[in-house]
Amino acid sequence: MNKLLVALIAGGFVTVAAAQTAAPVAAPTAPMAPDTTKAEMRKDKAKAVESATMGQTDNTTGARATATKGAMDTAASKKLPKESKAMKQADVKATTAKAVDATSRSTAEEQKANTAISKQVPKEKVNLGTPAAEKEMAKKATP
Repeated sequence: MNKLLVALIAGGFVTVAAAQTAAPVAAPTAPMAPDTTKAEMRKDKAKAVESATMGQTDNTTGARATATKGAMDTAASKKLPKESKAMKQADVKATTAKAVDATSRSTAEEQKANTAISKQVPKEKVNLGTPAAEKEMAKKATP
């Protein structure tokens, strides 16, 4: 029991340590020429930040629409009456009974169909002791 507990604790430490490793550093998008000045670098960085910021405006409007829809759905669900525990249990029992009936019926129907198919297939009588039968089996076995 103690060994199991020690193994679980050690596994927890390993998991925490693995989760805290540094994220890989992304490669720079465009290398700067060696003769560029710091002012030009700042301008390029400002342009990159501005384009990223402008690109996110579409996401925020989408997020607002999603939040608005979520708020409307929440308000609508609060108007519905709460189900009692007995009603929930009855729903579970009804759903389970339907699933069991559907599976048992389909299994029985499949078994009847398979039996009918197997009865239609003619049985082959093979005399394995004859050389002709052995040659035929060898032909069927080779691709």
